Amino acid sequence: MKEEFSDYQLYFGAGMRVEVRFPRGEEEPFRDDAVISLMVEDLVKLQLSREVLPHNVKADTGATIGIRGGKEGSAHRCSAMIVEDWDGTLLTARLIGTVVPDEMREYYRIETYIPLRYRLDTGASAEQIREQWHARRYPSPGAPKQSSFLVPETVPSEEPVITAPLAANLSGSGIRIRIHEELPAGTLLPMDLYLQLDSLKTVPIVGEVVQVSPLHTREADAPLFSTALRFVCIDERDRDAVIKFISREQLARLRVHLGGNRSIESLDYESCSRRRILQHRRIVVGIVLLFAAIAAVLVFFRLNGPKGEIEQTFEREMQKYRELFPWR
Repeated sequence: MKEEFSDYQLYFGAGMRVEVRFPRGEEEPFRDDAVISLMVEDLVKLQLSREVLPHNVKADTGATIGIRGGKEGSAHRCSAMIVEDWDGTLLTARLIGTVVPDEMREYYRIETYIPLRYRLDTGASAEQIREQWHARRYPSPGAPKQSSFLVPETVPSEEPVITAPLAANLSGSGIRIRIHEELPAGTLLPMDLYLQLDSLKTVPIVGEVVQVSPLHTREADAPLFSTALRFVCIDERDRDAVIKFISREQLARLRVHLGGNRSIESLDYESCSRRRILQHRRIVVGIVLLFAAIAAVLVFFRLNGPKGEIEQTFEREMQKYRELFPWR
């Protein structure tokens, strides 16, 4: 039985920070950071970052949640079933199913320039920032529509809001930008990304600062910091839009690199066709080599293998014939 839980022990353990995903029907899953306070085989006790969950999030016995752990580039996730009603302290659940990678979106990454807006709101708590994002992304029926998630009427105009395109390293799970503010790790930064797809699409997200590195600048220039953020609040449909934007940018650059007026779709088709041709060639070469190996084995056994009774009898008679008639 212990071998059955060995995979869980490899990927999860006491003291590890994880992300817990609570399903909410057709809405975006609710995500909250947690720490594994206890783990015994498949049983885990999670200390959530909050004492009260939103009203539409269920943490009752029997509910299925997702647990995501690992560092960037090697993330993994597993489903779990709640086995005790949550009382506001520890959430008790049992891991179920297998542990699978959760970083496929990391393969979609590009250096680009995109217009974006962000706002520093040092007076708001993490819960307030998440709730503001949720109210913007999933407005209730009849609620007044805000023109911008980042600039509600109550925000003073003197607060720093960046609207110019910034150099960004964009992926499906996060973004790295260069800004003048040095933000501490863990800071939540509300942002709007403006992606040019079939039409201009605004993607509201909340990013959490995970790494800050100072950049070398001239003495007269303001300091600049390379700031990496991971998306902690983003709708999955918006994440798909980010990946679509990255994919289009990559194909467009490939078209420029190869030259000509070929469309992105034709490049994608040609790339797929080349892969298929190479795959077919490998199969044909493999079949030819297989038949050649079989033929070589048959020839080897024909020349060096034991002779049959008929062949041995024929050779004995021929030897006798040569002895009786040596002149022939």
